[in-house]
Amino acid sequence: MLHLHHILKKKLIIVFLMGLASTLFSQIINIESKRFLKDTNGFVGTISANFNINQNTQQVLTFGLNQHIQYKYNRHRLLAISDIGFIKAGDKDFVNAGYQHMRYNYKIMSVLTWEAFVQAQYNKVLLLDRRYLAGTGPRFRVLKKENVKMYTACLYMYEYQSQNTDSIEQYNHRLSAYVTLSIGFNKLEFTSTTFFQPNMADFNDHRIANDSSLDLPINKNLNFKVGFNLLYDTRQPPGIPELTYILKNGLSYKF
Repeated sequence: MLHLHHILKKKLIIVFLMGLASTLFSQIINIESKRFLKDTNGFVGTISANFNINQNTQQVLTFGLNQHIQYKYNRHRLLAISDIGFIKAGDKDFVNAGYQHMRYNYKIMSVLTWEAFVQAQYNKVLLLDRRYLAGTGPRFRVLKKENVKMYTACLYMYEYQSQNTDSIEQYNHRLSAYVTLSIGFNKLEFTSTTFFQPNMADFNDHRIANDSSLDLPINKNLNFKVGFNLLYDTRQPPGIPELTYILKNGLSYKF
């Protein structure tokens, strides 16, 4: 019974960490969920790291590093994000992924902002050895009320990626269009961002992604949280499904 308990405990840890990492390291990074809402000039940010070793029937090694920094000066805003994660059980990698993203915004007017970004990304489990992105374009404020906000953008993006241990290399010109919506009423918070990234030379080669979350208060201290992340990619490497998704739910207690 004790041996079975250790096996079940190890599997629960791996499933939990995989669920967490699948949102952090999806193929399309939702920068909308990582923007700071602070409008005053100066720096704001967070840095976190974790390292764990769990030894029972085999060793489970986990490592994570996250950096999230923003600098704002009048109409200028610079956002820098790094996220790296690693989960290994025995000789098998469950997660080996990360990205670095930098984005510059210049606010032209109240409803129009110009964006430019660069990004480096890898995901060994999904056979993405490396992906480099650079893009620019306009971002529009569609709606901004006390309880409802909506933004949309249509950016040009140049993409280089190497898949499946360098056996597949691609150089693509893509559109990166997105719509993001946030709603808040009586402490209920809902946010959703949907991306569409077609290859400009072949629209049959495209990605569709959605990242949504709902935070529902149960009482003064207890909240129920639901998160959903979906990716549909028509050009995944052999053995990787076109459609991947994860649904997470849980409770949070504030005191």
